[in-house]
Amino acid sequence: GMIGPKGGMGSSGVVYIRWGRTTCPNGADRVYYGRGAGSHYGTKGGTSDHLCLPETPQYKNYYSSLSYLPELYGVEYDLDDGQTSLLRHLFRADMPCVLCSVSTRSKMIMIPARYECPSDWNREYSGYLMSDLEYYAHEGSKSTICVDETSEAVPGSGANTNPAVVYFMRAVCNGLPCPPYEANKLLTCAVCTQ
Repeated sequence: GMIGPKGGMGSSGVVYIRWGRTTCPNGADRVYYGRGAGSHYGTKGGTSDHLCLPETPQYKNYYSSLSYLPELYGVEYDLDDGQTSLLRHLFRADMPCVLCSVSTRSKMIMIPARYECPSDWNREYSGYLMSDLEYYAHEGSKSTICVDETSEAVPGSGANTNPAVVYFMRAVCNGLPCPPYEANKLLTCAVCTQ
């Protein structure tokens, strides 16, 4: 067959999810916003990932009512541990999210246990590491996400439906050196681009 025309230079850029917000930082473009989602905290199957579902989904014409199919639930902040006021206003509220694109950068990393980026990197946002509880009723392992320290709630949420839930994470001095790590301190995070 005939050879088609040569394509243009590929564009660079990175995308990342900003957990807890519906807007992107300055210099980043919003691809879409929506709601955090994941498997119910008590299920053994389903997804171990947290997903950012768009606010307006698109469906094709297929349905299934099979009871054993994996299900997605909204992510709920369960942050009130009785000891910290950090983000307590979000207790039992649902988590928004936004997919951001930065066309002027080509690399993205999430650094756990740091809220600053290396000097030659740009900080997109910083916050706290969150995941599901280590608790007998919470069956499956879930992914760890970096939730913005200036997080917001989905308007009208807060009914404590206990769907997919996230909690702060902390270090334990068992295999991690203390110092520099500190037991029971909430672990920070930063999303960095270059």
